[in-house]
Amino acid sequence: MNLDPQNLTFLFEGPSQDVLARHFLEDSRTASLSWQYRFYYRIRSLIPIRIRQFLQQRRSKRIDPNRDWFLPADFIAELIKALKDDIRVNGDRDMLDPWPTGYQMAASLTHDVETRNGVLLVDKIAKIEESLGFRSCWNFVPHKYKIEPELIEDLKNRGHEVGVHGYNHDGKLFLSRSIFDARSAAIQQAIDRFSANGFRSPMVHRNLEWISELDIHYDASCFDIDPFQAMPGGVGSIWPFVKGDLVELPYTMPQDHTLFVALKEKGIGSWKKKFEFLRKWRAMSLVITHPDYLDSVDRQANYREYLQFLSQQKDCWHALPKDIADWWKRRHDTLLVDGKAVGSAANEANVIKLSLFVSDHSGAKESSVDTSQKIGVPQ
Repeated sequence: MNLDPQNLTFLFEGPSQDVLARHFLEDSRTASLSWQYRFYYRIRSLIPIRIRQFLQQRRSKRIDPNRDWFLPADFIAELIKALKDDIRVNGDRDMLDPWPTGYQMAASLTHDVETRNGVLLVDKIAKIEESLGFRSCWNFVPHKYKIEPELIEDLKNRGHEVGVHGYNHDGKLFLSRSIFDARSAAIQQAIDRFSANGFRSPMVHRNLEWISELDIHYDASCFDIDPFQAMPGGVGSIWPFVKGDLVELPYTMPQDHTLFVALKEKGIGSWKKKFEFLRKWRAMSLVITHPDYLDSVDRQANYREYLQFLSQQKDCWHALPKDIADWWKRRHDTLLVDGKAVGSAANEANVIKLSLFVSDHSGAKESSVDTSQKIGVPQ
């Protein structure tokens, strides 16, 4: 992928921005499907779902991740060094806080609805969220299953957001430019029909050069780190960033499918640990869950427990993705002049010191990974 670094804007400037840009560009360069996956997606529709799940579990077992695989340790180590070097050479300086005044971090709930069975569980999951004061973004696949217009309208009337999740979720969207071009008009029609602000690619396959051609305000197809995807890797960044006119919202929390299906975890310890790590970095907690997998009493209980945990985080901005993207764009268009914010976010922006991010290593001890401790994926 040929991406212009000059067209990218990250949270930091100078050497720290170079770290963010390098990780993003490396992920963009390597975000491609192996020949095995390319073949798999061409015949996927012929494979019974039980066999597909068996193949997914076999692959997960071979990954053998570090215990804290969901913490971007290499990225954080490079970022800390760049921040410290920058401050030592250029001195401390003012910068805009990542979030509106009064918030330490941001958190957002998103769902990818993969099947018709998932559609049938949307209302139940939404009511669990609403009972605890939350709203979320529901990303629907427009050309795979029936989507009643009344459901879309009802979710919006209840304060939720609706997004578009690719074309038909067959894994072929990015196999070639010709396939993407053939489907992009239908994807755009769904975006317009839903009045959607955002897009997420199925299976988080990603090519931001192509995605940015859609008429959307934000994309949410990237992630900070995730070795379990068909296109593994990650951009490193635990904050939004801007590519041209597009705001990218990477997901930063482990997916429910990974935790509860692939790794068979029984509780939400991984979610809590990642959330606390993100808090120390004044970052964004964005989680993907699927009603398709929140299909049992135990998994729904896990999700409710996570929402209860979130409800206790009083210094956290609980926001829809579209609101985070809107804020980030306004923040992007706001400058610091003589230590004061000037621009569209001036009345909401807080000015902080760059050194805030290296005080006590901002949780660097928690982010380090003990590579001697491996976890096998349970049977």
